Amino acid sequence: MSTKKNKLTLYALFGVTIVPIAAAYFMFFTGIGVPEHTVNSGVFLPKPVNVKAILLPDQAAELARFDTEKRWRLLIPVPKLCNDQCQQNLYTTRQVHIRLGEKSVRVERVAVNLAGQDGSTYLDSIAADHPLLKRVTVTEQQWQQWMAKAEFNQDMMDRHYYLLVDQEGFAMMEYDTTIHGNDLLKDLKRALKYSIEYPSP
Repeated sequence: MSTKKNKLTLYALFGVTIVPIAAAYFMFFTGIGVPEHTVNSGVFLPKPVNVKAILLPDQAAELARFDTEKRWRLLIPVPKLCNDQCQQNLYTTRQVHIRLGEKSVRVERVAVNLAGQDGSTYLDSIAADHPLLKRVTVTEQQWQQWMAKAEFNQDMMDRHYYLLVDQEGFAMMEYDTTIHGNDLLKDLKRALKYSIEYPSP
């Protein structure tokens, strides 16, 4: 009898803790059940794609970090010419990251260098202004092939944007320079509220 009681208690605990989180996560990413005025500001990718798929084998440290550090991430592609829009995305994401306050440890900004050595030189030049900005390097072709798997609109390739990546490494939402920092902040706060808070590494 006590065994049955223990099982029922276990199921009840599971229902109380896991089910609401799963439901909230579903609402966040689909918008179903969420009031119209609180729908996300970003645009969902048709198909979520995992960031780890574009990291090269020699980027073992980055691969391991994406596996072990369960954070939300803002992935910011940096082309050979980081023009005003590109710089605006870097600035906006930095300011929003700062405004998260104590919750900022659950979010990470990652610059995706698409320009090889030129890109590395540029990112080195802005490192003092973006001290917490992580970086990975992939070729532009790899990036475009990866985005094609997400059925990313080809027209979007010609403009500057950044991606919201969930704690499991899946890029799920796209933002561009038309999105105000306050809107991004609201989305991030909602994501943090309705997701598991893993211990900081």
